Amino acid sequence: MAGEREARGFEAHANDTPRDDTRARILAAAMEAFARDGFDGTSVRSIARRCGISDAGVFYYFPTKRHLLEALWNEAPAGSFPVGEPGAPLTAERLAELVRATIHISAENFTYLRLVARQALSSDETAIALRNASRARWRTALMKHFQAAGPHAAELVETFAAAVTGYLLRLEIETGDAFPEAVRDERFQGRVIRAVQRLLPVAPGEPAAAG
Repeated sequence: MAGEREARGFEAHANDTPRDDTRARILAAAMEAFARDGFDGTSVRSIARRCGISDAGVFYYFPTKRHLLEALWNEAPAGSFPVGEPGAPLTAERLAELVRATIHISAENFTYLRLVARQALSSDETAIALRNASRARWRTALMKHFQAAGPHAAELVETFAAAVTGYLLRLEIETGDAFPEAVRDERFQGRVIRAVQRLLPVAPGEPAAAG
């Protein structure tokens, strides 16, 4: 399952020191527990038991459960996003590349995205702050690709973000836990790419293969 794969990622990125190994094991256990039982349904004690340490051992690294959530979000494998060339024209091929990169990152971080989104809906301040920070980072990365649009760049970034997010949210509702596999389907990606290319003005160039 997606949560288990992501949890194993924390263990794989742990350093060799006992301190780093313990911290990574706590994060891995928390991710599995949050994915299975939800943030509110998970206790620090249950995380400690999964790691074979005391509650105090968890609190040594993370003073509160929200600190765990923040660490999971900030240390999630971010994936790769194309590096923008300031002033370069926005082509259909580049739009397709941006859509695929966004989809890949969403698939790799599905458990984190869903967890934070659910907490944000319940007005959890930490989750709302993390969600907003993530959106800001994404829009900043996108802006580099839209700079050639001049004063309209920000508007185009918002249009791109709204279109892609809309497709991803609908797919998540329809597929649930199967989202990471469903979102990688080339037919789905092709639909999103074609929709975005119709919405946004692009520079002349070779048509992108949308799948």
